[in-house]
Amino acid sequence: MSVSLWQRRSRMGAQRRRREERLIAGLTGLLLLLPVSNVLAHALLHESSVGEAAVVQFHFPDGDKPFFEAYRVMAPDDTRPFQSGRINAVGEVSFRPDRPGTWRVVVATEDGHGAEVRVEVGPGGVVTAGGAGAGLSQPARLTAGIGYLLGVFGLIALWRGRRGRHRPT
Repeated sequence: MSVSLWQRRSRMGAQRRRREERLIAGLTGLLLLLPVSNVLAHALLHESSVGEAAVVQFHFPDGDKPFFEAYRVMAPDDTRPFQSGRINAVGEVSFRPDRPGTWRVVVATEDGHGAEVRVEVGPGGVVTAGGAGAGLSQPARLTAGIGYLLGVFGLIALWRGRRGRHRPT
């Protein structure tokens, strides 16, 4: 029984598809093994302290400080900055609010990191709430990363499907 040319091409195509699928599965496995700490290195974290003056400390997850990066302090219901300048040598921004409300401290580093911190100021200029954190929580950043990976593999699947339809007959 002889094997036709069509049957040989079909077998070769199936073998190539299996190799490509194994390669994609292997690359996906390698991506999942990358350390999560590299993902967290792009966050700009902050901590606020309570008192008559608002003090906001900024730092990266590895402990480095964003020394001398530009910041703006925005008063409640005001479009102009209340205060602007550069983060000090210990990674802090401090200001004395002149009215109650929600104040914003906005920091944007030259390499694209940034944070916006909301500071609640009560009557008499006393900082009543601040908090700590980053722009997005760790689960949100992890979900976004998985979404990016799925998007890349979806584009690859679309490209492969389109490539298969345009083969000469």
